[in-house]
Amino acid sequence: MPLDATAVLNGLFTDDLDAFPAVVAAHFSAVFDDALTEIPLLHDPGSHKDRDLVRVRAMVQDTSPSPEMYLARRPGARCGGWGQSDPASSGPIDYADLRERTVLWAVSVPGESPWCALAGDTPFAHTSSQPHKFPVPGASHVGVQIKVYNSADAFKSTEIHTFVGILTSEPFNTNLELDTPVLVPTLHVLFHHPVPPTIIPRVYPSVSYSRAIRHDLIAWIAHTSLAGDLDAAEWLLLCIISRVQSRTPSILPLSLTISRFPSPTGLSTIPTLVHALSQLVALLTTLPLSLETINNTAFAPESKDEDLHSGWLQLPKGSVCLVTEGGVTEGKVVERGMANLRALQETMSNQRLEYVFPFSRFAFDTDVAFVVLAEGKKSAFFETDTNVPLQPQEANFDFYAKPQIVQVPPQEKLEAFRSLIGAAKVGNITINEETAQFIQDDFVKERQAAPSSFEAPSSEELIRRMMVARLLALSLQETEITAPIWEAAKSLETRRKARFST
Repeated sequence: MPLDATAVLNGLFTDDLDAFPAVVAAHFSAVFDDALTEIPLLHDPGSHKDRDLVRVRAMVQDTSPSPEMYLARRPGARCGGWGQSDPASSGPIDYADLRERTVLWAVSVPGESPWCALAGDTPFAHTSSQPHKFPVPGASHVGVQIKVYNSADAFKSTEIHTFVGILTSEPFNTNLELDTPVLVPTLHVLFHHPVPPTIIPRVYPSVSYSRAIRHDLIAWIAHTSLAGDLDAAEWLLLCIISRVQSRTPSILPLSLTISRFPSPTGLSTIPTLVHALSQLVALLTTLPLSLETINNTAFAPESKDEDLHSGWLQLPKGSVCLVTEGGVTEGKVVERGMANLRALQETMSNQRLEYVFPFSRFAFDTDVAFVVLAEGKKSAFFETDTNVPLQPQEANFDFYAKPQIVQVPPQEKLEAFRSLIGAAKVGNITINEETAQFIQDDFVKERQAAPSSFEAPSSEELIRRMMVARLLALSLQETEITAPIWEAAKSLETRRKARFST
């Protein structure tokens, strides 16, 4: 029999109104600490009864709604809040019993891969009544109004949380003054837990790691998606494990262009790479560029009538965003399209995304790894950290194969691939003084040996190589950069540059 959360809540009620939300959170969190799957998933709000206990893993989309006042103690010393209220005519209000609650809007986690779901959970097959608040236009998802009672809780846009609470249907926060306000699913939170960017918690180094697993992972990516191009697959691996390691100094995710990537010629426009990456990374969003997408959809969030509309780039930290240019045809990019392209370039380069408000703009930190697939020698729109021209090794390769054609590795190996990527995403790398001196001396020697100052490596080149060396070390599950890893980074970069002459 399902737990009657309302009865338990009322049984816990105490006169200490300020401390009560923390008491509620502690109690329910302890009860369900290792039993989240016993709580029904908010899969389709219409399939639940009023005041059902439900859970949802969601991304915070909008933190701008004003806090609400609620009656924390109803007449007769009864519990208030969590969707419990009396008719307006039930008597005078004691203003000392009023408290404040936070109101948010949250959505299904954009780009979450199905394999991240808890056992028994099913994919969302619902479209919210507020579709403009989800980053991917037209995608099935759940949108829910969240009401939080613990004043100590603070939330930021794009954070992922598992929320557990009591489900009701209430007016949407932004149209409370309308004669017939829109009713939306509303979750009165009992407790919540933050979710890591890897969705499934990872430890570094991965316990299942071996050099053979790394080799097989690169080979699998190459042969399923990149016509056997092992170096391109290795660069892709370095990109998808990268993250913001530091803002000062700036150590940001590696942005990657895979150039000379064939455009679709048949009915399928989704690269096979999408299907492969969805088996490997927890958060993957594909941004299919076309004149329609560039000119007529939103890339950055924008507030309209006190309601924050989402955009393609409002993605949770830890996401991989695959930008495809194969759908772009000749035509004009309008002013809105230019603003969209600038927002995407700014997010790639500086990991900052401006949210547009009526009289201001605010830049929010992002942490998204970008991969651009470009048909030409470079991207038609963007500057990325690295450009790797594709060199197919397999003839008549289908770069746009259907997902059912992709040969997925055995489950144990697939889990090892995912563990390697997830662990590298959370790992940290150091460099000892001896290796730092080796790298400095090696760089000086290379500059001195260059035929001319024009051909000598620049300081920017050194910074890029250090980034690559860090990522190589992470992909090898090492704890520090070593001289062999530095040499491997140089070799990978040398081979990449050689591609431009072929």
